[in-house]
Amino acid sequence: MLAAGCGRLGFDAQGDAGGSADACTGTCAQAFDPSTSGCTTADTGPFVARGSFPNGAGYGVWSAAPHLLAADTTGGLYSLRFDGSAFVENDHVTGIGWVEAVVSDGQYFYVGAPGTGLAVMSLDPTTGKLAMRTQNVAPLAEARHAWAANGVLYVPSGGDGLFALSFDGTTLAQLGAKLNSQSWSQGVFARGSRVYFADAARFRVVDFTGTGFTEAVTPDASHANSSRVWSDSRAIFVANADGVTAYRVMGSALTELDTFATTDTARDVWSDGQHVFVAAESAGVYALAFTNDQFTLVDQIDVGGTALGVFGDGTYIYSNALTGGVRAFSGFACRSW
Repeated sequence: MLAAGCGRLGFDAQGDAGGSADACTGTCAQAFDPSTSGCTTADTGPFVARGSFPNGAGYGVWSAAPHLLAADTTGGLYSLRFDGSAFVENDHVTGIGWVEAVVSDGQYFYVGAPGTGLAVMSLDPTTGKLAMRTQNVAPLAEARHAWAANGVLYVPSGGDGLFALSFDGTTLAQLGAKLNSQSWSQGVFARGSRVYFADAARFRVVDFTGTGFTEAVTPDASHANSSRVWSDSRAIFVANADGVTAYRVMGSALTELDTFATTDTARDVWSDGQHVFVAAESAGVYALAFTNDQFTLVDQIDVGGTALGVFGDGTYIYSNALTGGVRAFSGFACRSW
C-alpha cells in the first residue's frame, strides 16, 4: 500500500509546516514506512495543531499514506485523507461493531472489533475506498490490536488469548494452538516469530513455534493495564497504567530500562525511530526522546478529549480520541530515512 516517493507529501503535493512540498531533506529514496520506525533525522517539535475530524468515539489510528484509517467504537472504520489543513472523508464502513484497532501488513488491514471479531479489509490506494475481505467472530470474538510478521497474523482476543493465523487473501486459518491469556489480551508487536504481548496485568514475550507458543521470558507484572506495544532498534515500548515502559530482552531475561510516568493511563505508543509518541487519555499526546535508555519529555499536547490512539506518516502525527476526534499535528516531520 506504500507507494515509492520521497516522504508522505510526495502523494498529495501539499506543503509541510515550513511550506516545503516534501518533508524529506536528507536520504529518502522511497516513502517513509511508519511500521518500520525507520526515521534517522526528525524535527524536534513542538507540536503544532493542523486539522481535526469529528468522528464519534475514536480509538486506534493507522497511516497508509496518503490515507489515514481511524477506528471508531460507535461508528465503525473511517478512511480519511489529510491535505495539511483539513481532513476529507474517503469512506466510512459501518456495521462491523465496536472498532478498537486497525493495523496493516502493507497489503491488508486487520481491524479489531471486540464483539464482532476481526475484519480483514483492503484499501484502494487511489480512492481510499475500503472493501471487506473476510470477518471472523469465532474464535476471535474479542479481537484487539493485531500484528503481522513473516506471513503470520497474531491476534490478541481478550480473555480468549493470543492466536496465530494465516490469511490467503480470502480465508483466515488458525495456526497451531492458541496461547491462554493470563489477564486480558490487548495488543501485540512481532518480529519474525517473536511476539511482544500486552496481556493487561502482564507484559509477555513469547515465541511462535508453528504449532503453538512458548514463553521466552518470565512475564512481567510490574505495570498494570498494558495495552499496546511498539518496538524499534532501541527498545520495546509498552503503554500501561503507569505511562510508557521501555524494555530490552537479553537472552532469557527481560530488563526494564525506564518508565516515563504519564499523568493518565497510557493507551497507545508509536515510534518513528527518533521520538516515542504516547496517547495517554486525558493527558493527550506526549512526544518523548529516548536516549541512553532513558526517556525525556520533548512536548505534550491536549487533543481535546480522551486520547486512545497515536500514529504518524513521516510528516504528521495523528491522534484519535474517544472524545475530540482525529487530529493532525506537525512539528516532528522526518527529514531522512
